[in-house]
Amino acid sequence: MGVVAHADDSSKIPNGGTIVTVPGVGLAPPAAMNGFNPFLTSSAYDAEAEALMYQPLFWVNRDFQINFKLSIAKKIVVGPQHQSFTVYLHRHWKWSDGITVTTADIAYTYHMLMKLGPLYPGWDSGGFPDDIKSFKVLGPFSFRVVTKQAVNPRWFELSGLSYFNPYPEHSWKYYSIKQMNDNMTNVKFYSVVDGPFRLQSFHSGRYASMVPNQAFSGPDKPHISRLVFRFLNSNASVFFALKSGAIQLGNLPAPLYSARNQLTNDHLTVVGPIWGFNYLGFNFSNPKIAFVKNLLVRQAMMHAVNQDLMIDVMGYGYGARAYGLVPGNPPVYLSPEAKSLLSQGAYDPKLADKLLDQAGWHRGPDGIREKNGHKMAFTMYMPPSMVRGPTLLATMLAKVGIQVRLREMPFNEVYAQMVDPHSKKWQAVYLAWSQTGFPTGGSIFKCGGVQNSYHYCNPKMDALMAKIRVSPGLNALYKFQNYFTEQQPVIVLPNMKIFVMAAKNIHGISRAITPAGGFNPQYLWVSHAKS
Repeated sequence: MGVVAHADDSSKIPNGGTIVTVPGVGLAPPAAMNGFNPFLTSSAYDAEAEALMYQPLFWVNRDFQINFKLSIAKKIVVGPQHQSFTVYLHRHWKWSDGITVTTADIAYTYHMLMKLGPLYPGWDSGGFPDDIKSFKVLGPFSFRVVTKQAVNPRWFELSGLSYFNPYPEHSWKYYSIKQMNDNMTNVKFYSVVDGPFRLQSFHSGRYASMVPNQAFSGPDKPHISRLVFRFLNSNASVFFALKSGAIQLGNLPAPLYSARNQLTNDHLTVVGPIWGFNYLGFNFSNPKIAFVKNLLVRQAMMHAVNQDLMIDVMGYGYGARAYGLVPGNPPVYLSPEAKSLLSQGAYDPKLADKLLDQAGWHRGPDGIREKNGHKMAFTMYMPPSMVRGPTLLATMLAKVGIQVRLREMPFNEVYAQMVDPHSKKWQAVYLAWSQTGFPTGGSIFKCGGVQNSYHYCNPKMDALMAKIRVSPGLNALYKFQNYFTEQQPVIVLPNMKIFVMAAKNIHGISRAITPAGGFNPQYLWVSHAKS
């Protein structure tokens, strides 16, 4: 019998071993990584790798509080009027080439974001840059951000100041934006890091490998000797890769949950639901589906969806209802109204029929609703191998007279169509969105927002979002989330828990996968490992 260390005693955890996994473990179906520059990427899969290479200014824990022990920042001093935020840095953080992480790296980030403007995927959300009056370096280990008006401190710390993550100024300052684009996957470009891992190799369409940053100055140094992300393109391929041993860690597709006993060398960990929301989203600029602009139609769709059935069929009972963009696990930001709705559910097909009739859409001879010669029908893009959920959704909507045509398409192609401002042909998507530590609409639903690929616009919603930024506490967030649930700019779908399978000699899964969908493989370890 070999000695197995207790997971909480890091001094007894063995080091070494390679873990092969896939992008999106604990978060979503697999997809390829396409770049590693945090200034130029917006995919959650790319961000997963970036988060391992670059330590954040603020490390947000499971209760959505800042853990300053794991943060670049040592503390924040908020001015009495909630308009100034002075951030002090720890002095022990170093880049992998030995140079100390300082406010020069913070300033580089700020000026790069200002140079990129709307080209930066996170532009115009979290209060950056519209709410910022000034940014000033006070010294090598302190800087101050002054806002144009009093802001909600908790929101600004978790959403606004989080943009000021340091990146290696001394290594990147010589590159233009075009050169950065040209080096999105160049391993040498990312040789200087301050996170627990560094990029070892990248093979387009195949895999990316990472190894520990031997100069990592944080307290949670990795135990494994190599981490490989294989780029698989379907849930089924993950299952068979787990079965064959080609990967040792991956999400077990929910449709194959009953087949989990075939994975005789693996153990199951149930995580989540993740910090985000699943949804049916629409292209409001497409005239062929103009009916989605009618609030009654969207409310009817919400009431037509049997979320409990989706949870039972898709997640084998492992899931939670959801009707808004504020996640319910943990329920730290839920309004009283949201908690009540979640406990009661909203499934009411008779009400859905009534609302559609009220909107002037009546059933035709084939049962599909019609108005002025147009059918209430749309085409929904769905990621590969995710047929069960979209099929269930289409069946539920068909019962109230709405026809849904399903079309499978790789995530990258769907995303490319959505973000292309000239592409207005797509109609609907079946996707998910991850949230920040303080969950607001950001620029996803803001009129003209950078991330608003749906072309949705509601001035009242914008006004409610704006109040979240300036009102201390949670009341403004409560009012916004209640209005969002009423309006349903996207039809929010239930949150499923995720089944994660790992080889029996891999430990630390629950700690490595966070409620926010983050992946921290520095907490994984392998017993009986061979490097």
